[in-house]
Amino acid sequence: MHIQAIKDEVRKLSKAEKAELMHFMIELLSDDDFELSQAWKTELDRREEALDSGVATGKPAKDVIAKYLSR
Repeated sequence: MHIQAIKDEVRKLSKAEKAELMHFMIELLSDDDFELSQAWKTELDRREEALDSGVATGKPAKDVIAKYLSR
């Protein structure tokens, strides 16, 4: 199956099905020997410091997903 055919099929899915597929793809990629670039490592360190210092606040994943699914 070609990638365009897959994209066309994904467009037909409900938001909940797309979210489930996204979760699957993230898990699939995390099983790979993926290596973050130095730029991403630096960015993640910056975000972690912002959270730890209280400059930034996080949101529970369930709230973020619910907001996405309500669109």
